[in-house]
Amino acid sequence: MTRLISFFILLFVSGIFAQDIPKSAVILEKANVTPSRQLVLWMPNPTENPRDAEEIYTCPEETRGHYYSGVAKVSLIDVQTKKTINTIEIDTNGENSLDLPYLIKRGYYKVLKVDKNKEGKPVLMNLKDYNADRKPYEFALFNALACMGLDTTLIGYSQKQDKVIQYGIELKINDKTSNGFWADYLFGHKPNKHGFWIYQIDYRGRAGSLDKYEFRYDKKSEKFIGKLYSLFEE
Repeated sequence: MTRLISFFILLFVSGIFAQDIPKSAVILEKANVTPSRQLVLWMPNPTENPRDAEEIYTCPEETRGHYYSGVAKVSLIDVQTKKTINTIEIDTNGENSLDLPYLIKRGYYKVLKVDKNKEGKPVLMNLKDYNADRKPYEFALFNALACMGLDTTLIGYSQKQDKVIQYGIELKINDKTSNGFWADYLFGHKPNKHGFWIYQIDYRGRAGSLDKYEFRYDKKSEKFIGKLYSLFEE
């Protein structure tokens, strides 16, 4: 009887942690972060959106090329047991779905090999050390809204939590603070020093402002905390 109870407890616990990736899902990429942990980027039921290879890239196409659209998820897998430790659904910053390229020109994403049209399969999980812990466990995703404006987000393995997470963005503008998962141009810039960014984006030619950003990574909260100063022409 005791063995039977133990068996059902084990089965129940396994069911909680083994959130398996459906066989029908499109797996975009896999990458090992440690010898025992693997990240898998996948989409349950995406729509495939090829583009005309003869057409010149528009600004938004610089980040999506030929792309899948839909819900996108990242799972953390135990390499030895093949079980899923946790899965996150990537926040889409208010959009209905996320566009992720499967064929694109070199630019925002690393492309190892290109064809006659100068397009190739992107390395979406281009693992780097973004949070200054000297461990390349994170990768950035990009979404060009137009010829100005670049939404960026960061996803990676939190060793502290032993989970895959989408890193939070806390941004203070004047006396208001917003929380989300995307920041304008942030992960498209190299840090000025480990875990610290200072950069500016000039929207004044488009009747906008000169936006000056300061960001730092906070290890305790595992967030990127920033301030935005906007200067408008009179």
